Order: sequence, then C-alpha cells, then structure tokens
Amino acid sequence: MSNLWSSAWLLDDLNQLTGRSKTDAITPASKYLRLTKAQERIVSDVAGICPWVLYPTVGYPQMPMLTTTDNQVFTFGTDTSTGLPIAPIGRTQIYRSLNDIPTNPLVPGCDYLDEGTQIRIPNDGTYVGTLYWRGIAPPPPISESSQPVLFPASHRAWISLQAAVTFCYEGNRNPDLGALLKFDLKELRMTCFQAWQTQFKNGGGMGNWTGFALALAGAPNGIGVPSIGNG
Repeated sequence: MSNLWSSAWLLDDLNQLTGRSKTDAITPASKYLRLTKAQERIVSDVAGICPWVLYPTVGYPQMPMLTTTDNQVFTFGTDTSTGLPIAPIGRTQIYRSLNDIPTNPLVPGCDYLDEGTQIRIPNDGTYVGTLYWRGIAPPPPISESSQPVLFPASHRAWISLQAAVTFCYEGNRNPDLGALLKFDLKELRMTCFQAWQTQFKNGGGMGNWTGFALALAGAPNGIGVPSIGNG
C-alpha cells in the first residue's frame, strides 16, 4: 500500500473498494480523474457547511489578493490547472486590509457587486488600493504528483469512497456494491462533519455567546451554531 492518505493511497483504496486490479482496462489516469471529480463534489459539500476547514493553508496574514487593471473590476486570479478564472466556492469575504480580517469584511451589494469570477465596484466607481479575499479556491486535480486537499488527512478516505460509489453506478456497472458502499459513504460523511464542527467547539471569541445572541449580532450561518444538514 502507498503512503497513507496520499493520492497514490487513494488510487489503491479505490481499486480495493471496487475490486479492480492496479493494471486493468481502466487506466490509473482515468481513475485519478474519478478521484478528482469526487474531491470537487466533496469540496462543494464542505464549502456549504463548514467552509473554514478549506480556507487557504498558506496561512494568515498571507491572504490572497485580488487583481485589477482598471480599479473597478477585481478578479480572484487564474486556476493554474485549467487556465480559467478562479470562481471561489462557498462563502467568500473581501477585505480592504489584513487588519480587517475577520471582523470587518466589505458588504456585498453595497461595497461591491458579486459577479462570480470577479467583483465590481458599484455605481461605476473605482477603488485604489489592495483588496484581499478569504474563501475557497477550486482544488487542483488529483494525480500521482498532486495531493488531495482535505485535512485531517484521514478524512481523505471520503474521496476514494465517493469515487467508488460513483464508479459502481456508472453504466449500471455494479449497483449492488454501490448501494453497500453508499451506506458507508453516508456514515463517513457524517463522521467527518462531526469532527470538523467540534474541532474548536468553544467557538473562540464567540464561545460564550448563545445562538440567540449570535443571531441578534448577525453572525453568519455556520459560526457558533453550525448545521450538518441531511446530505
């Protein structure tokens, strides 16, 4: 077995879950593509429930900066794996200064207009200065040399299990096995979310606040009172 929780380990785990050999009609590149699609699906799922676990790992205060050529439209950069503009996934906040993070974000619809892969200064206005964004960029494709993005690393088993379920249902390949794995997938998903949502369960600076007080203060969904959902 390859190094635990690496991309090669995920490939081995996918083979084991689906009963495939390392060398068969479905190439490793094709299997890595399935793992990539599974990771993209999981990242979108996580981004809607507890996005903080996927925020940039380069570390505060090295937050990504937006770029502009006219001080009116600002973009999030380019996805190096596809060459396409980055469209942040899930809850994203914009800041004028590193000192504003996390308590003083710009207000969407007032300070800027959200246009998916870019933001625009309202009323045909301009802004001269640096803008930072805190959010989730699309993950790079999984390959032998490109590792998955989930942490703790043990949660990456979700990726290979998700890919295995999808693989079983492709072309009605093995729906009975898919149904069994789907039950395990549901349990693992719940376990991962429970671990993430209790990792800092005192809530940091808001730890002593009640849910009612957070609501009155305008705390966004997911801060202090996260919800797992039915998935």
